[in-house]
Amino acid sequence: MISIIMPVKNPGKYLIPCLDSIITQSYTNWELIMVNDGCTDGSDKILENYASCYSNIQHLFSKGEGIVAALQTGYLQSCGDYIHRMDADDVMPYDKLERMVGVMDDNCIVTGMVDYFSDDFDLGDGYQKYSAWINQLMVSGDLWKDIYKECPIPSSAWLIHRTHFERIGGFLSSRLPEDYDLAFRMYKSGILVKSIPQVIHHWRDSNLRTSRINSTYFPVNYMDLKVHHFLSIDRNDTKPLLVWGAGKKGKKVAKALIKKKIKFNWITDNPIKYGVNIFDIIIQPRSSIPLTPYQLILAISSPTDQEEISRVLDDTTLVSNKDYFWFC
Repeated sequence: MISIIMPVKNPGKYLIPCLDSIITQSYTNWELIMVNDGCTDGSDKILENYASCYSNIQHLFSKGEGIVAALQTGYLQSCGDYIHRMDADDVMPYDKLERMVGVMDDNCIVTGMVDYFSDDFDLGDGYQKYSAWINQLMVSGDLWKDIYKECPIPSSAWLIHRTHFERIGGFLSSRLPEDYDLAFRMYKSGILVKSIPQVIHHWRDSNLRTSRINSTYFPVNYMDLKVHHFLSIDRNDTKPLLVWGAGKKGKKVAKALIKKKIKFNWITDNPIKYGVNIFDIIIQPRSSIPLTPYQLILAISSPTDQEEISRVLDDTTLVSNKDYFWFC
C-alpha cells in the first residue's frame, strides 16, 4: 500500500481537482492522509466531505505551524509500505501511482518527469527552464549531477519504501525548503534512483503557491542549505576550498561558509573587485591562483561566464562533482 501524505493550506479552487485526480488513480491500493494546516478558505469542509465518503482517506489537523509539522503529523498516522507526498494544488496523471509502483523495488527511490503548468497566467521563463532541466535529468538518469544548482526532485514526484524513508530522516527537515533538504538526504543515502522518462506529475504554479507567498521559501535561504549539505557530503578536507565568483550568489556562499567557520580563498574574473575586502577576505584575480590544488565552489550566474569557465575547467584535471561544484 502507498501512503500519500498531503499538507493542505488554503489551496482554494485547486483542491477538488487535486483530490479527484487521486481518487481516480488506476492503482487503488493507497491511503490519503490530508493534514489541514489551519485552512481559512473553506477547504476544511471539502476535506471533511471526502474523508466521510472514502474509507481510505483521513482528514487530520495540524497546529498551523507550517508544512514540515503538517507532513510529520500525517506521516505518524500512515501505515503504507511506500511513502509518497502530494501537494494540494497539484494534479496526478491517472496512472501516476501505477507507473511508479511498476518500477519500484524495496531498495530504490522512484521519480519521473513533470509537467509544469498554470491555469491563471503564462509561466515565467525561469520556471519553464527549471522543469525542462528536471526532465532532462530524468532522461539522462544522472539525477544528482547538478544537485547544488537546484532541487532535482519535485516535492510530489517521488516514491520510497518506508524503511529507507525513516533511515534518511523522513519529513524531519530542520532546514527549508524541506523538499530540497529531503533531496539532499536522498542523495547522501546512496539509494538507487529509478527515473521514469514520462510525465508522472502535473505541477501547478499559481499565486497561492507557498514558495511565492512565504518568505522563508525565497531563494535567499537556499545557499545555507546547499553549503550545509556540501560540507556534510562532498567536502574533501584534504584540499583547500576556493570560492569562484564575488557577485550576489558568491557573497551568499561566502556568508554561509563564514557562518560555519570554514576557511576559503575567494577569486573573481571581475577586475573591479580585484583586491577588494569583502567580509574581511581579499578578493583575488582568478589568474593569481592555480586551480588544481583546490576544491571549488562555482557561484557565477551569467550563462556566458558559465560557458567560459566550463571551457577553462575542461582544460584542467579537475573532475565535476568531485573537485568542483556549480552552486548556480
